[in-house]
Amino acid sequence: MPSYEYQCEQCDHYFTRFLSISSMHTPEEIPCPECQELRVKKVIATAPSLGDSVRLRIRRPDEGFKDVLRKIHDNTPGSTIKDNSSYI
Repeated sequence: MPSYEYQCEQCDHYFTRFLSISSMHTPEEIPCPECQELRVKKVIATAPSLGDSVRLRIRRPDEGFKDVLRKIHDNTPGSTIKDNSSYI
């Protein structure tokens, strides 16, 4: 369920509600949780960052990435880069 941010025009209080898309305008019809005024408006906010997709294993790096790591390891004396196929 998506979250929506709202702001009271009277006291500038920000709050978040988790609502279905069809109910996203409902808080505009109820009073502000801080000052109880009926002056609540939906605020346009940015989407939250989910983090690095590779580290979260949402997608795996392509085969070319493993080749680049091998070349760096082979051409760099003292390299600590390891080919750990379970992670790549």
